[in-house]
Amino acid sequence: MSRLFDALEERFDELDEIKDVANHGCSAGVSGFIYYYETRKFFFEYEDEIEDYIDEIYGVSDFISETKPSSVNQMINDLVWFAVEAWCSYKASEAEELATV
Repeated sequence: MSRLFDALEERFDELDEIKDVANHGCSAGVSGFIYYYETRKFFFEYEDEIEDYIDEIYGVSDFISETKPSSVNQMINDLVWFAVEAWCSYKASEAEELATV
């Protein structure tokens, strides 16, 4: 998953944006993750890592049955958004812990 995490580290370099994504999710509009062509490109570049990451957190098949996507594009979008949101939540929590030390 280091390729996925490296890509997210590179994309999200501002703590305020990370906190916004952690608090409001990708549906609020996150540059690079708005349109299906963007999320599809990201998914197919990091597909295995995204699936492994979601499987560790939630279970991919459980996630898909819970979200009930209406199309393949929607499923891919949901998987990418979940991975991005989970990573941002982790990073925001990590930053908060470091601030209290």
